[in-house]
Amino acid sequence: MSVKLIDVKNAVLKNKVHYVTSDYKTRGNRSVHNGMDLIGKNRSADYVIAIDDGKVITSTYSKTAGYYVEIKHQNDYISRYLHMKKNSIKVKKGDNVIKGQVLGFMGNTGDSNGAHLHFAIYDNKGTPQDPLPYLQDKLKFTFSGFSKFVSNVQSALKARVDGIAGPETLSKTITISAKVNHKHPVVKYLQEYLYNLGYKDIGTADGIAGPKFTKAIKQFQKDNNCVVDGIVTIQNKTWKALLKLI
Repeated sequence: MSVKLIDVKNAVLKNKVHYVTSDYKTRGNRSVHNGMDLIGKNRSADYVIAIDDGKVITSTYSKTAGYYVEIKHQNDYISRYLHMKKNSIKVKKGDNVIKGQVLGFMGNTGDSNGAHLHFAIYDNKGTPQDPLPYLQDKLKFTFSGFSKFVSNVQSALKARVDGIAGPETLSKTITISAKVNHKHPVVKYLQEYLYNLGYKDIGTADGIAGPKFTKAIKQFQKDNNCVVDGIVTIQNKTWKALLKLI
């Protein structure tokens, strides 16, 4: 049987396609998060792939994990892939899989607030591990351009710089508009990010929130179901949309 490998166009765990929305042990007010939450550019149209060769030990559904797969690898460590799309799983218990094989599609099943992949690693004693070193080793995983944007925003706002957007970053955000904080270090990064998203009318990244900035923000707000007022705030959900927190 032929399998699709990691060169598939939209693999969730493929370099430069994923975005990390919650890292290991960090999510909102929860004290424990035994994995990483990732999204892809196309959400439920993104593939989920096996991080390494192994044997499928679980391929089922639960109310919390949704549709999910567990794979046992060499040295008996286990990788878990949660919240997959209904009827999308392509492997069953007992199957041998190879690195990069498509397991299914990212979904929003189980205890989930949006289409994403919860990816987790457990050692041979069943203890959860930080998945990032495994991703970096097995799939040469690096942070995306979005994570660079988040890091720049965190630096400009004097928040903890880790490239991962979360409640702490959101709490440091400020109101940006042509009238309030129209000139601030974070404006430049917003301009660069919006330009890269395709809002070319924003012009050069001069760090000043002027008429072009306002026009681009309004279009971004319209495209992302925010209040369309040209102002970047938490209240109108614009910061949350920019940081991919909604």
